[in-house]
Amino acid sequence: MRKDAVGVLERKGVQTIRDLVWYLPRAYHDFSEIRPIDQLVPNQEQTAEGVLANVRHVRAFAGKPRTEAELVDRTGRVRLVWFGRERTELSNGLRVRVAGKVEIFRGMRQFIRPQLERVGQEAVHTGRISPIYKLTEGLTEGWMRRWLHTAVLGEKENGAWRVRPALDAVADPLPETLRLRYGLASIVEALREVHFPSDEDALAAARRRLAFDELLTLQLGMLLRRRRWTVAAKAPALSAEDRSVAAWIAETGLAPTGAQERALADIRVDVARTVPMSRLLMGDVGSGKTLVAALAMRIAVDSGYQAVMMAPTELLAEQHFKTLDRYFGRSGPRTLLLSGSLRGKEAREARDLIAGGLVDVVVGTHAVIESDVTFAKLGLAVVDEQHRFGVRQRSSLREKGRDPHVLLTTATPIPRTLAQTIYRDLDASYIDELPPGRQAVRTEVRTSDALERVWPWLLQRLSEGEQAFIVCPRIEDSEEEEVASAERTYEDLSSGALRDVALGLLHGRLPADEREDVMRRFAAGEIKALIATTVVEVGIDVPNATVMLVLGAERFGLAQLHQLRGRVGRGEKKSFCIVISDKEGSARLEAIARENDGLKLAQEDLRIRGAGEFLGSRQSGLDELRMVDLADVDPTLLRETSAAAEAMLGADPDLTDPDHEHIAAAVERMWRRYALA
Repeated sequence: MRKDAVGVLERKGVQTIRDLVWYLPRAYHDFSEIRPIDQLVPNQEQTAEGVLANVRHVRAFAGKPRTEAELVDRTGRVRLVWFGRERTELSNGLRVRVAGKVEIFRGMRQFIRPQLERVGQEAVHTGRISPIYKLTEGLTEGWMRRWLHTAVLGEKENGAWRVRPALDAVADPLPETLRLRYGLASIVEALREVHFPSDEDALAAARRRLAFDELLTLQLGMLLRRRRWTVAAKAPALSAEDRSVAAWIAETGLAPTGAQERALADIRVDVARTVPMSRLLMGDVGSGKTLVAALAMRIAVDSGYQAVMMAPTELLAEQHFKTLDRYFGRSGPRTLLLSGSLRGKEAREARDLIAGGLVDVVVGTHAVIESDVTFAKLGLAVVDEQHRFGVRQRSSLREKGRDPHVLLTTATPIPRTLAQTIYRDLDASYIDELPPGRQAVRTEVRTSDALERVWPWLLQRLSEGEQAFIVCPRIEDSEEEEVASAERTYEDLSSGALRDVALGLLHGRLPADEREDVMRRFAAGEIKALIATTVVEVGIDVPNATVMLVLGAERFGLAQLHQLRGRVGRGEKKSFCIVISDKEGSARLEAIARENDGLKLAQEDLRIRGAGEFLGSRQSGLDELRMVDLADVDPTLLRETSAAAEAMLGADPDLTDPDHEHIAAAVERMWRRYALA
């Protein structure tokens, strides 16, 4: 490996060959079908084999290089183009395989930036199901695939091993009896097939094995943690009289829905006990989770304790602070906003107030869990949009009190079966009603051809004072994939359809203070249309935003699309979610257009994807598992791992049996990784 590439991998946590082997693909290209050139199908992934002809290197007007060639076989020819680079290693007469999607350009078929390998070389990039890895600046898809191929399958020279497969040293963590009982592949076979699948069936079996291991490890850890926690921990008993709660609700001027009342009742039962509450409160955007959390915090304060509310961004923290201030009124709890922007004397004074018990409710970001913030008497911790915080941060927050009750809130839909099984150390409440007055967002699915009509329509709405989000799946253009990027869309719209509109650009690579500034300007109405990635999936309340336009929508999961849609429709004006995709017959996109209920969408997503889709793109809100998307797990697999975990701990409560040595180590590694041991 190149020395600079090693440094990039180390920054991503890949420091050993073992780490590299466990750097799993995020998706796949199916280039397994090799077709004659005259049978190549537009817009499908495929491989062609032939001889290179008419190879030439061209300089465009802007000075950017490109390589053009033709691939010829006995049935015809197809054009090949690589933009932004000179393929100097290519020459006429070279026999090669190329793989990618075929497009039609001026009546002729062409591959844009295809993968290419010489015929006779072992197929790594073409002629097979080919892995796609998560990249970062300084890494290319080709490098990652080649490195993993060598690590996983080894490399021979003249029939002898030059590099032995790293998989030879991987021990199987599951006892053979367990593998046979559930029909699981060996760990070596699973890792080999998940990186370089022989076929779709082998890939499905590999995914099932890896998902089984991770879910079993999680289930064991959850069972062990809950047992230790309930035996050893002691939380403060928090309570309030019914008439006090009724008076607090009256002060807000709101009428809680039945679902809010049920969720609050669940919480009141939990916090009245000395076993620490650990409850997950789920509900769509705008369903009223903040009101329920506010009432729970008042119960803590009324019982003589402090409460803290932690949000993923300063903007959300500010929004919650203002909302709580409105709910609490003048006679309510003393509330303080603690954020990372406080410096010097202000920060010291804020910390002194918290430590001295002179503040009842603290609202903040991750600054709340910094070591120099001490609470006098913390009784309840509320973590908003809980999936945006790592488990390590949530554990640090718990340490701020002896054993405070913890309420986690999220608008990310999680099917009930998953919440009850995977999050088995949590109890769950669902707010499945929207408050009166909240109107449904009209959702339309369109192809990219419709954009020429969408832009004038959007311009008209913006000129009438409304605002819009335009979301793209990538930050920048990629040589590997033809996908809408935020940077290119911003450039194109700035000089094209929306050139007279105040535009903003927002993505995860911008410095935090710059991101905050862009969102503030958007919230203030200075920016009319915000071009962004999914960093806006969880964002501040902008009632004037009425249009959510999602480009490359097939790249997003149902939960993500639903979260994005929740960014609009928060005011009185009619709102729209326009979903752009050229993928035909997508059940997922049909579902988002048909259904507005987040929990129903989560169940629909599970039904659509079904068993076998264990290693798809991870739901951004639930990224604490490396291999399993928690919204898309097969319920059968959950039942199997749950039963296996209970049986294993029933026979071996501390996992000390020699047969369980490797799985015990896996549990320890997982919880050490997330500070949950």
